[in-house]
Amino acid sequence: MVAKSTDNMAGKVMTVKGPIDPESLGITLMHEHLFAIGTFEDAGRPDQFTPATESAVWHGGLTLESLHHHHKREGSIGGASVLKDEKMAIAEITEFRNWGGSTFADVTPIGLSRDPRALFRISTATSLNIVMGCSWYGVKSHPDDMDERTVEELTDEIVRDITVGVGDTGIKAGIIGEVGIGGNPLKPNEIKIMKASARASRATGAPITLHCGGTAREKLEIASVIGEEGGDLTRTIYGHSDLMAHNMPLMLEVLKTGAYIQFDLLGRPGVSLSWGPLCLDTENPFPYYKTDSGTALVAYAIVKLIKEGYGDKILISQDICEKPQLKAYGGTGYSFILETFLPHLRTLGLSEEDINKIVVENPKRILTFVEPK
Repeated sequence: MVAKSTDNMAGKVMTVKGPIDPESLGITLMHEHLFAIGTFEDAGRPDQFTPATESAVWHGGLTLESLHHHHKREGSIGGASVLKDEKMAIAEITEFRNWGGSTFADVTPIGLSRDPRALFRISTATSLNIVMGCSWYGVKSHPDDMDERTVEELTDEIVRDITVGVGDTGIKAGIIGEVGIGGNPLKPNEIKIMKASARASRATGAPITLHCGGTAREKLEIASVIGEEGGDLTRTIYGHSDLMAHNMPLMLEVLKTGAYIQFDLLGRPGVSLSWGPLCLDTENPFPYYKTDSGTALVAYAIVKLIKEGYGDKILISQDICEKPQLKAYGGTGYSFILETFLPHLRTLGLSEEDINKIVVENPKRILTFVEPK
């Protein structure tokens, strides 16, 4: 039996401090993490289900001497990169506020050290609106009994996070995700979680945000799963769409389902706004992750998509999830989009109306709950 929402949130946005009017959102980042323990396969790492602020560092701190290994993805510095410092999180996200930001979605799901109480404290300390995620991430962070759990059980847990709150905190999720659909190939538990997320979205009116949503044409298979379960594709976000920014036909196919596409890997270390060597392998799930040209390509893709008439279906963010992305460690931080990327889009000819759609109106529309079904 699928749980039902006892509170009709239609027309409101759920933040960690409670429901708010959508008009209060302002400039919004749709895919960030203040606390996160990655899915590194490091021996001896602490329990990934422990709140990040209570977790210990298990490989020593990140240093200037080890930072270059992270940027090159050489070896494993594992726990040294995890986000778990509340004081640093406040300082870093305040940069976003200082540049005019108002709201962000922390889409850390179950299994990556989601920390509702810490998010509440940070929202209070910074006066920023924080929308918290739910559902499950990738297979490496699944609980040991995921194979045995049913779609109905998973659905009930997601619905409870949205309507009652996480655990005994009373702090409610406002978005389903990031749902860990990596694909290549799609796995049974990914499909099961997708079905549960779609059902929970229908039962609560909450939106869904996906991690990739599969590789290449698997994205359309996932769209079919969502539709078959009664989910609403116009309430669904395909995250990490930077990875298909070179593939205009595929992006247009995804957009024609009614879904949003979200470019949320902007401002990675080594970012360049000029073109460089690109990997155009459409079967590679992470073709740009190791290059510095993804942000430049995304800017070009956004211009083209707006010309195609899809300006109201584009979302952007930075997916801060590791220490080297923070300004304290030489990264571009949570303010990169406001500081650097939006000015660059203006030089490419985007109007203020176009930009307002992407960072204000589109997030407001997708984060606003609709009537449960």
